[in-house]
Amino acid sequence: MVTYSSQLNWAFIRATNFFRTLEPKLVSSFRSSRLQLATFTGLSGACGWVITSSERISAQNYGLHSSHDACELQPYLASISEGPGFSFVFLSPEYRRNVFFVYEKRLRVYSPPEKVFEYFSSVKVREGTFMTSLDLMRAAVPVFQPVSSSTIRSGCLGGEHKDAAFSSLSSGSKSNFFDLFDTDSDGLISFPEYIFFITLLSLSENEVKSTFQKFDRDGSGKLCRIEFNAMMRAMRRSTSRGNGSGQRTGLKSTNPDVIGNSLVNYLFGDPVKEHKLSFEQFEGFLRRIKNEIDSLEFQHYDYTNCGSISIQDFGYSVVAGANVRRMQYFIDRASRLVSNEIGTCGERVTKEQFMAFCRILKREGTEFQLKIKNHMQSGGKLTKEYFRSTAMECGAMLSSAQVDVIFFIFDVDGDGELSPDELLDVVCRRE
Repeated sequence: MVTYSSQLNWAFIRATNFFRTLEPKLVSSFRSSRLQLATFTGLSGACGWVITSSERISAQNYGLHSSHDACELQPYLASISEGPGFSFVFLSPEYRRNVFFVYEKRLRVYSPPEKVFEYFSSVKVREGTFMTSLDLMRAAVPVFQPVSSSTIRSGCLGGEHKDAAFSSLSSGSKSNFFDLFDTDSDGLISFPEYIFFITLLSLSENEVKSTFQKFDRDGSGKLCRIEFNAMMRAMRRSTSRGNGSGQRTGLKSTNPDVIGNSLVNYLFGDPVKEHKLSFEQFEGFLRRIKNEIDSLEFQHYDYTNCGSISIQDFGYSVVAGANVRRMQYFIDRASRLVSNEIGTCGERVTKEQFMAFCRILKREGTEFQLKIKNHMQSGGKLTKEYFRSTAMECGAMLSSAQVDVIFFIFDVDGDGELSPDELLDVVCRRE
């Protein structure tokens, strides 16, 4: 039998180790009259519920003989330690994933690009800090950790312990597209290259087009190398995610305006035989970046390389773009997919189906979105049948399981109809 003193010693050792990691200062409440969750600066994998004596969870009440047995009974608890007047409960990996997910969403939006780059970069060597293509995707796109993986978060800051599961999840996948700019074949992305890509991914297509036209001085519809570099500087400074100085303690000093030669040569050709870049060419380049990011997101969830992802992982991908204030509501909806028998017959989402979903719903102003908005404005109803048939008209072959997931998450009243406003506000994410 596990004694109170041994449990307390175990909890103290765990808490001491956890205080060496994680930077977020989060204080949130859940059923505020009963429980309060607090994670402090430096507290990483452990987050605890402080439970008053009137609500104390007693393992003995359930006939349990160890904290492990308590975990088996209560899926959200990782361990229980009792004391006079209070109990301290460590949270399960599932709950910790949610805490880190919200932290990472805030990090992407509110932290300087240098900090974001350091957090999501998995390669830290003497030559500097670098990203893999998967790191870039995770820095650009809010993603949950795969349901069946043991990974808790997508990155870490200097001095923090890096989980082995995270290291394995960050390796093993390379991007053929980003390899086009990789002159030394190391598969790594530097800070200036990260700034370049994150700037383009942070701006809408209309913003990119208007800025391109502004720097097209002669109205030819094309930019030379000098004009292009000036345009990228202006774009970078117009968005908080790209407006970095390159100065951060522990991060090798770099100039974010110095774009790699391999990247510029890809767009303009060899300097000896240089050509100008048309907007159509640049627009095609942007589409390829976004398609590659979608492909890398699929790889993130398909970390076992089986060619498909679970229905629950697809559900979490659908809701990942929600506003932080409503995030817990959508997490709860996605977590109930299995218990509501959505996708319980072994259905999975293939890469082709996932990419089709991204193409019509994760882009702003697509043909599919315009059609469903016009349909609703003319008095029509957005049912499952109309949703799927319209997707097919737009060249997106969604499975019935995908449509079931979308309607379960967003059709709260269960009348079989959706309002496109909240759906598009959540799914068309651009942080």
